[in-house]
Amino acid sequence: MKSVCLKAIRWIAYGAMAATAGVASAGEACEQQAGCTEVRTFTATVTTLRASKQGANRVVNLTVRFQNKTDKPLTLGYVSDSGVILDDKGNRYDVAGTSAVRGIGAVTGTAFDPKFTLEPKEASDARFELTWKNAGSTAAGSKFDLDLAVREIVAASADQLKLGAEHALHYTAIDEAMITAASKGGAPAAVATAATAANAGTPATPAAPADPCAAAKHCYNAGGFIAQVQQVTPTQYTPAGKHHSITMNIRFTNISSAPIILGYHASSSALVDNYGNRYFWGRSGTHDTSVQGIGYVTGRSADPQFTLNPGQSRMASFGVTRYNVNSPIGSTFKYDVVINELEVLGAQQQVRSLRDNALTFTNLVAGSVNVAQVPGAAQVPGQIAGEAAAAVPASDAEVANKVIDLFKSVTKKKEKTP
Repeated sequence: MKSVCLKAIRWIAYGAMAATAGVASAGEACEQQAGCTEVRTFTATVTTLRASKQGANRVVNLTVRFQNKTDKPLTLGYVSDSGVILDDKGNRYDVAGTSAVRGIGAVTGTAFDPKFTLEPKEASDARFELTWKNAGSTAAGSKFDLDLAVREIVAASADQLKLGAEHALHYTAIDEAMITAASKGGAPAAVATAATAANAGTPATPAAPADPCAAAKHCYNAGGFIAQVQQVTPTQYTPAGKHHSITMNIRFTNISSAPIILGYHASSSALVDNYGNRYFWGRSGTHDTSVQGIGYVTGRSADPQFTLNPGQSRMASFGVTRYNVNSPIGSTFKYDVVINELEVLGAQQQVRSLRDNALTFTNLVAGSVNVAQVPGAAQVPGQIAGEAAAAVPASDAEVANKVIDLFKSVTKKKEKTP
């Protein structure tokens, strides 16, 4: 009897410590949804998953959507080297390097990057790529157990931050079909309503705003802007279709009430087709020139040319290539890219990145997207009455913007010429 009581006390103590430390557990927000786990302050849902082969390696590419459950801003960081997958055949996949994590800052020791901040009830995505190196012809599993750790970054004083609670997130036996079925519609998982919050003894937060991409095809809502794929164009290069490329034309629309500056995070563009073939922005070790119509953001510089006023839309073109191949181009595609929100500071016009947005578009097919499916003027704050800026073909203003961008680039080249 005494041993039973001691065991019960231990389990009660363990439960209390787990709640305090933020250990992941099932909860109301996830509602037993596949690929979803919940802690006290946020939910983390795997929204896309695709396994593929790259040479001798096997790769699992996945997107995790984090949603703030609290009524205060929440900053999170990925704990470096914590991401690992075991498949149902016992094979191990690891996060390989900083370029394998996109959209969320890293926590390494006591150092951290606080760029991944979510406003109350806001959701945003992070992308993870896990690799099983030198897999060769060894049979791979089809279901995956995923573990990763995320740490909160909290205020230490009015102008200082420090590391807060660390959360160990675990997902069991997830696969592509399961995640695809669970993520249909693409909307973030709902947070507790006022009624459920009252039952749980926690304060209710305001209702989440309507998703401007809810009825739109191949549309991603990043909070301050939306991005919709308008055209997908596969190409086979000669000789004999040796290289395959896919080009995506993406329209960006500012849905905020203030101007916004966007930039393409260089070397972040990647695609996987339904055969598991992988396409990249270019060859490793070369300079990324795969994008047109939007400025590049690198480790040393950021080009702020792509500015959108409230309600304004502009297009940019993103290309990816698969080199030296004999297999056919796939028929459906999953495309990932990171878009930075930028800020210009002071008279020196210094540019800094405010936020990385890991955009994911699934089930893309060749051809044009019906732009009439994009939200209309009533859903775009600051938009001119009667004009559906996100739902019309390229406007005169958009064409003019492209001409201005081209003129600027030519002028810069002439200025550099001795």
